[in-house]
Amino acid sequence: EGATILLLLPILYIANNSGEGYAINLGEHQFLGMALPDITLGLGTLLTGLVLVVALQAVLSRYRSLYLAGLLADFGNSTRAGLFRAVAATRWDMLVRLRMSDLEHGLTGEIERIQSAGFLALSMLQAVVGMAVFFCISFAISLPMTLLAFGFGMVVILLLAPFRRMASGFGEKLMANRNEQYAIVSQFLSGLKTARSMNAEPVHIARFETNLERTKNDSLEYARRNGVGAGLFQVSTAMGAALFVYIALKVVQLDFSMMVVLLLILMRVSPRFQQLQGQMQQFLIDQPAWARVNSLRRDLEAEAEAPPASLAPLFKRPALAITLDHVEYRHPMAEVGTIAIKDCSLRIPVGKVTALIGASGSGKSTIADIIMGLIRPSSGTVRIDGHVLSDETVRSWREHLAYVPQETFLMNDTIRANMLAGISARHDVGTADDALLLKALDMAAGREFVMALPEGLDTQVGDRGVLLSGGERQRIALARAFLRRPSLLILDEATSALDWESQSKVADTLKRLAAGEAGANLSPAKRPSRRITVLTIAHRPSMVAFADVVHAIADGRVIESGLRLELMANERTHLARMMASEVDPQAKPQVPLAG
Repeated sequence: EGATILLLLPILYIANNSGEGYAINLGEHQFLGMALPDITLGLGTLLTGLVLVVALQAVLSRYRSLYLAGLLADFGNSTRAGLFRAVAATRWDMLVRLRMSDLEHGLTGEIERIQSAGFLALSMLQAVVGMAVFFCISFAISLPMTLLAFGFGMVVILLLAPFRRMASGFGEKLMANRNEQYAIVSQFLSGLKTARSMNAEPVHIARFETNLERTKNDSLEYARRNGVGAGLFQVSTAMGAALFVYIALKVVQLDFSMMVVLLLILMRVSPRFQQLQGQMQQFLIDQPAWARVNSLRRDLEAEAEAPPASLAPLFKRPALAITLDHVEYRHPMAEVGTIAIKDCSLRIPVGKVTALIGASGSGKSTIADIIMGLIRPSSGTVRIDGHVLSDETVRSWREHLAYVPQETFLMNDTIRANMLAGISARHDVGTADDALLLKALDMAAGREFVMALPEGLDTQVGDRGVLLSGGERQRIALARAFLRRPSLLILDEATSALDWESQSKVADTLKRLAAGEAGANLSPAKRPSRRITVLTIAHRPSMVAFADVVHAIADGRVIESGLRLELMANERTHLARMMASEVDPQAKPQVPLAG
C-alpha cells in the first residue's frame, strides 16, 4: 500500500508537467536526501507498475487472511482445549464448589470473546505497522508536516483514554451479566419439567427478562458515552485536517504533487487512528473474558489430580479388602467445626456384597466418594489390600471401579454408544460385540425394553437420556457398569427408579457377580475371571437383603457393622428396625429375614 502511494508521486508530477512527453527522469529528483538513478520512466510504465503492485497487494492480502484465520482458530482451540483439560483433571471436591454454568459458559461463549480479542489485537498491530509505513513515506516527503499530522493524532489518542477505561468497565459488566444469563438458562432448562409441573415458568421468565433489561441498559449507557468520544474524535480530525492544509499551503508552501500525496496519506491514516481507538475499546470490552478464563484455568490446574502418566496399573485387582482407617472429611464449604465424616473405620471384603445404610445426609455417598478417590479425606487413610490410596495412585485405582449413581447421566447418542462409553481404556472397545452388550442389558433387566425399540441398540436416547424413562436410564447405566467388568461396583441408590420385579432381577445379578457366577454362558475371554466386589447404598429391602456385610451410618459415623444375618437376628439393631419399618411402618420386627 505504501508502494502504491510512492508511485503516485511521479504519476502526479507527470500529470502536472504534461508537456514533457508524459515521462519523468528520476535523476532530477531526490528521495530522503539521496539522488535517484538517472532513469527515465514513461507514464505507461508507471501505471503498469501501479497495477502490478496493487495486484501483489491483493494476493498478499488473501494469504494474510487465510493465515490469520488459521492462527485465530488455533488460538481459540488451544485456549478452549486447555480449559477443558483443566476441568477434566481437577479434583472433584474443587469442581463441586463451582457453578457448572460458569464452566460451560467459559468453554463456549467466553472463548468466542477471547477469539474476538485476539483478532482485535492482531488488527491493532496491523494498524500500527501500517501507520509506521505511512509515517516513513510522509517523512520522506515532508518532515514538518509528518510531525504535525502524526503528533496531532497521538495527542487525540491520549485524550481519549477515559473512553477506553469506560470500555474496560463495560466489559466487566457485560461478562457478569452474560454469566448470570447463562446460569439462568441452564437452570431453567435443567428444571423445566419441575417448573412446568408447578406453573413456575413466570418466575424464570422474570429473572431472564430482568437480566436482559440490565444488559440493555448497560449497553445503552456505554453507547451513549462512546458516542461522545466518537464525535470528539471526528471534530478533532476535521480540525487537524484544516490545520494541516493551512500550514502546508501558507507556511511550508509544498509542491502541488507533494501536497496531494500528503493529503492522500492523511486520508489513509486518519481512519486508521479512529479504527485503532475503536479496536482498543472493543479489545478492552472482550479482554475480561481472557482474564476470566485464564484465572479459572489456573485455579483448576492448581487443584489438579496427579496426571495419568501411564495406563500400567499401580494397583492390582484387589484380593483381600478395601478399608477405611479412622477417616475424617470436612466439606470445603462447611462451617468451621462441621465434619461430614467422623472417625470412620470400616472394611469392604473382596468378593462380597457390602451395604451402607442410614438416613439421607448421614454421609453414605461421601464415604463412596472417598473410596473412589473423588475427594481426599482430611485425615485417616484408604487402603486397598493394605496399600494406601494416594494422589499418585488414585487414577489407576479407578480403572478397577464402576459407579452407578441415582441420577443417571446419558450422552445425547445411541444406547450402544452410551454403553461403550463405560468401557475402561484398558479394554478393547472392538471386542464388545452385540452379544456382550445384550448380555449386560439382560443382567440389568434392560434387554427386553431395548429389543422392543424400533432401532434397538442404535436408538437415540436424547439429551441426557430424556427420551427414556428414569427406570430405563438406570437399566442402561447398570448395563454400562456391568460391561466394564470392574473389581468394585458401587451402586448409590442406583435402582431407585426400577419396579420391584426389575430390582429383584438386578439384585439376583449382583449376587451372582459377587459369587463369580455371572456370564457363565459367555466365552472365557469375555467372562468375568474373578468375583466382583459390590458396595451398595440403598434403602429398599431388596437391595440390602442379599448383602453379606452391612454398615449403618449416622451423622458421619459408623454406628453399626456386622454380617447381615447376625444383625437381622437382633431386633434392636439399626438394620432390623429399618427392614421392619420398610415392611410395615407400624409393626415391630418379629422374625428376621431369611438368608
